[in-house]
Amino acid sequence: MSRTVGPYTDVTTARVEGAYELCEGRDENGRPVQILTLGTTSSKDPARRGLLSDTVAWAYATAGPEDAPILVADLEGEQPYVVVLHDARLRGAERIMDRLLALGPATGPLPVGPAAAAQRAAHQIAAAQRSAAPSSPVGVSGPPASANFAGSPPMSPPVVMIAPPKKPSQLKPILIGIGSVVVALALVIGVWAVLSRPDDEGSDGSAEQSTTAAVDGVSQAPAAEPTEGSAGNEVPQWDPEAPAERVGGSAFADDAATATFAAANWPFAFKVPDEFECAEDGATAVCTADDGESTITVGWLPCEGECPRAARKMLREALPYQPLDEMAGDIAFAERDQVYGRWRGSLSVFVTDAGGTFQAWATADIAAEREEEGWHVFNDVLSQALAKSAE
Repeated sequence: MSRTVGPYTDVTTARVEGAYELCEGRDENGRPVQILTLGTTSSKDPARRGLLSDTVAWAYATAGPEDAPILVADLEGEQPYVVVLHDARLRGAERIMDRLLALGPATGPLPVGPAAAAQRAAHQIAAAQRSAAPSSPVGVSGPPASANFAGSPPMSPPVVMIAPPKKPSQLKPILIGIGSVVVALALVIGVWAVLSRPDDEGSDGSAEQSTTAAVDGVSQAPAAEPTEGSAGNEVPQWDPEAPAERVGGSAFADDAATATFAAANWPFAFKVPDEFECAEDGATAVCTADDGESTITVGWLPCEGECPRAARKMLREALPYQPLDEMAGDIAFAERDQVYGRWRGSLSVFVTDAGGTFQAWATADIAAEREEEGWHVFNDVLSQALAKSAE
């Protein structure tokens, strides 16, 4: 016996792969469709939502006459999903799911921030080859709701919460990203070399940072009072004379209760509200509050050589909440507040100093009442990073 999900009827589960569930059903016009969505738990993971958004953009950009059209893509809802026309003569949503599986594990945490670019680039060629091959047959449909989206055992109750399709304008963010995805596919090998370059004999300590931006296994808390380190292990100073740059909201007040994060060999220091606790993992700092329910992640990545626009674009597009709005001076940001009770955002800025070019970035997934604090951190990272270009 099938079930009704939002505007779709006769819905049955066709395939489950960890965080992803592929269903089959019919839309309000009676057309057969496939519905690919994230489970309720995975829908709360910004990295996995970002990967789904990037992959749907890729599907738009690479669609050919042998691919079934995408009918609806709601990537900003509480439980994101994409609907594809189901036609036995055409490749359907399976190619989207197969690419998702090629770009990361089906369950567990995904890389957060720009480090994801290295992983995605490593899989780009294999994923492209896989998507070019005929799609595998859809698995045999089981009983209704044979598995939920988080990969729960069979017979668990259905958890699909798909809302009616939104207005066509909801597809605009995806369509904007089509061009960038095409460029990214063409520059896989070049950008991979940028992100995973070998150490050179002439490189200094600041150029030898890991490009891993993992959020697990953090090992070192920030220094409360940054001090100058020994040669090759310098600790940056928070600059009170940094320009008051903003991408939104307001900046920290002079009397705000804050803590300063400063780590050895970072190009800049920054402040966070004192309720946040930060931990460093190489070139990434993960700051949490509300028992881990609010997270602000800040990091940086070196960009080799002249850091061409294509390389900058690849690094910027590795951040979640695409597409980012671009501003003057190679600054880009995004904010998302469509989910009740949550505020999310991304920031990217490229800075050239005496040591070369680096990307400073920040992401936030915090309680809605902390939105202004999120802007405070974003603006502080922006100001402190840009101050280095004037030195």
